[in-house]
Amino acid sequence: MKRLSWKYIAGLIDGEGCLDVQITNGIYVRPRVRIALTASCAYVLEILQANHGGSIYHRETTNEAWQDSASWELCGYSQVCKFLRNFKNHLLIKKEQANLLLWMESNIRGKQVAEEARRLIRDELKAMKRDPHRLSEKAQEEILKLL
Repeated sequence: MKRLSWKYIAGLIDGEGCLDVQITNGIYVRPRVRIALTASCAYVLEILQANHGGSIYHRETTNEAWQDSASWELCGYSQVCKFLRNFKNHLLIKKEQANLLLWMESNIRGKQVAEEARRLIRDELKAMKRDPHRLSEKAQEEILKLL
């Protein structure tokens, strides 16, 4: 199976990807990486899955003007953080989001996280999507206060 360069993957993440978190069992927070493309480009997602694991989901549209889509998802600290470390320095838009997810590995992993802290993590990631230059260090300080 082909491999994609880390720079190419960073471009995919910056352009078509999403770095966010999942709440599991209502109390744990774990990082997630997602990339969504049109179904005609799903082979790129298949390459990612073959090389890095994760799951692919297909979605059929009901609107004739739209194309069907496919998305690849990678979840959990072990897989996501290992994956992000390989190309984090090539990210332009989502670098601070990646920094926050990597920080979470050593500061939140395995801990029960209060609702207020979970909400803050989600809000900070959303704010970083609106303002890519928002620093993850400020978010880290605020989250630590709530842990």
